[in-house]
Amino acid sequence: GIGTGLSSFVARTFGAGEFEKAGRIAANGLVFGIVLSLLLMVFGIVFARPLFVLLGAGPEILPPVLEYCQIIFIGFIFIFFGAFGNSIIRGSGDARTPMKYLLIQTLVNLALDPLFIFGLGPVPAMGVWGAGLAMVLSRVVMVVLVMRHFLSGKAMVVPDFNHFRFNPALTKEILRIGIPSTVTFMSSSIGLMLFMKLVSGYGPLAIAAFGIGGRVENFAILPALGMSGAILTIVGQNYGARNLERARQTIRNSMVMLALFMLGVAGVSMLWAKPIASIFTQDAEVVALSIGFLYIRAPFWALMGVRMIIGAGFNGVGNPRVGLLTLLFGLFAVGLPAAVYLQMSQGLNGVWLGLSLANLSGTIAACGVYWWRFPKGG
Repeated sequence: GIGTGLSSFVARTFGAGEFEKAGRIAANGLVFGIVLSLLLMVFGIVFARPLFVLLGAGPEILPPVLEYCQIIFIGFIFIFFGAFGNSIIRGSGDARTPMKYLLIQTLVNLALDPLFIFGLGPVPAMGVWGAGLAMVLSRVVMVVLVMRHFLSGKAMVVPDFNHFRFNPALTKEILRIGIPSTVTFMSSSIGLMLFMKLVSGYGPLAIAAFGIGGRVENFAILPALGMSGAILTIVGQNYGARNLERARQTIRNSMVMLALFMLGVAGVSMLWAKPIASIFTQDAEVVALSIGFLYIRAPFWALMGVRMIIGAGFNGVGNPRVGLLTLLFGLFAVGLPAAVYLQMSQGLNGVWLGLSLANLSGTIAACGVYWWRFPKGG
């Protein structure tokens, strides 16, 4: 969330031609990110157990959950620094470099996961702790790549640490976008936690299916996440340069292109639902529940992407409230009540349907606000 605010501020400043100011913004953003990551690390370590118990983690699940999260909390400083660094690069208009770094990070994570989880040769099997370690080390690679980029002389915006001075005004502007964006991400997480609470009533196998479906869904919407970052930058720079028609055209074209692509991804996921679910487990019941998740959720991924594009466009012009309010409307006003009601007749599929209705209603609201209000910022 704060990275979104940082990227938006850098993009608007860079688009207006204020390059030195963009460097000061970048430095303030990275220092703020380090402080924030340390605070959240302490919070996570202290409150992990009661938080996951509240989410419904029973005795058979809680120990590995805590084991996994402890290493993640310790690695927050690398996770934040790498993400904020990528936000600065993206805000300068370079979308290719962050994409390349995210791809490298993902490949490192994919390579280290099985090695650390199951062990090989001199590397011992570390189970879920190994999965957490693989994630943190992949983020360390991201930090190295980002710092090398800033020092290479190729970066269009370089954090100005030589004349660094904490500037409350710059940080305030980052937070003006960043806090609503953070609340958006937090609201999404809280909403998914509440859905998880509903799912947990159906037992550990349902929780496992939700986890598998969620992983597939997170992978499927990566194009939307990547395009959202690019949209924020392009719209922000054009807004800073007062080229509003190009900003509008960027959002329109991106919505159409992404929706068509996501429909294709959904079709493949539904067609190959069983093989995809079987990658994660051989338990027949979990596979069957995961297939049900994909059949109901996949057709709505395109809507998720459209809402994300619109939210990114408004973030680019400095108005993060649209993304937040449309998410809150879809998730809490429609999705969760629908899930509670539908599960009484549809069981676990009713929960999946409620989550899908959240996407539908949130996207309809976002489209309405876009046609009515864009590109008004502030």
